[in-house]
Amino acid sequence: MRIETDGVRERFKHVMAKKPSDPNDVVAGQAYVQAYVAFIHYVERLYEAAKHSAHGHFPEVAAGGAHK
Repeated sequence: MRIETDGVRERFKHVMAKKPSDPNDVVAGQAYVQAYVAFIHYVERLYEAAKHSAHGHFPEVAAGGAHK
């Protein structure tokens, strides 16, 4: 299975670009947190999609087994 690395990298770059240089800049901090939360939700959705098999697919046959 191919991991969606381009999407993860682009979203991570976006988060890091939002990271405020001034710890007292509340508005910039809020924008950073908003970008961070969106990134985490994206990665969680990828993880959930990757750990579950697709609907309609048959389970794998054990090594040496045959279909009946």
